[in-house]
Amino acid sequence: MIFPLGLALTLASGIAPATTRWAQAQERRILAEGVPLAAEGLAFAAELKIERPEEVRVLELKPIPLPVPRPLVKLAAHWRLPLFEPAGMTLGKGIYILEGHSRVLRHELVHVAQYQQMGGIGPFMQRYLVECLTHGYADAPLEVEAREKE
Repeated sequence: MIFPLGLALTLASGIAPATTRWAQAQERRILAEGVPLAAEGLAFAAELKIERPEEVRVLELKPIPLPVPRPLVKLAAHWRLPLFEPAGMTLGKGIYILEGHSRVLRHELVHVAQYQQMGGIGPFMQRYLVECLTHGYADAPLEVEAREKE
């Protein structure tokens, strides 16, 4: 479902603060439990000009935590809202990877660079939510950029 910009801005403004708090807590978990990037990831991070790539951590698990209860994911899919079970998720300098899906690491590293360029989790979440609501997940400019650069 695609929303008009005004409605998307209103929805994102209401959702972004809670989503940001959740993302910050998840980033802390990943940074505490995750592993540093291997040489290939560090090299790609350098290409992307990620600041302090040695601080990025990756936590592989199943399933990836979501900011909403799982039954809402099915409801969101029914309404065609941009909420689904991902193969990877970036939260600041922390990256969740779904077990067996390491191929998404480069895509997620592009998101790490985007977080840094935008000034952190709060600004990223606001923009990401608006883009997903106004363009749809697949066509959201931040996602398009991540696919192009991965």
